[in-house]
Amino acid sequence: MMSEMLGNHYFQLRNFVLAESTYEKLPQNQFGDVNILKRLIICYTQTNKLDKALELLIHLLKKNINTILNSNRKDEDCPCNDLITKIEIGEITYSNRYETLTALGILHLYCNHKNSIKYFKMALKQNSNNQLLNETFKILKITVQKNTSQTNKMELK
Repeated sequence: MMSEMLGNHYFQLRNFVLAESTYEKLPQNQFGDVNILKRLIICYTQTNKLDKALELLIHLLKKNINTILNSNRKDEDCPCNDLITKIEIGEITYSNRYETLTALGILHLYCNHKNSIKYFKMALKQNSNNQLLNETFKILKITVQKNTSQTNKMELK
């Protein structure tokens, strides 16, 4: 419990390196906590471990996609909007366009899945062979199609 609190403290301070390190050292029973995994994904986007971020993201999306899509940015102290802005103005940089687009796709997923899909689509144009990105995109596309068809059915009633 102390380590989780310490990780959360580092996360609130936006020290993503120390938060990541602390979260990764948590015992297995704590490491599976959805909120910790969501924060760890964000940490990975800031420590240039995008494949790890995508692996965890896929895990959460398969487990329950709504844990990401229904994130409460305020209650969860989500830094995504600030990070997105810093990436867009060039304050946070990645080694290539693919990585930038992937990070933006991941971060946008916490607050706007339509923007997320747009960025993942652009990232796929840069690197269509990345299996993790393809799987993430496929899961999101299927979910959005399901939600859209359910919404349309409800509107028809």
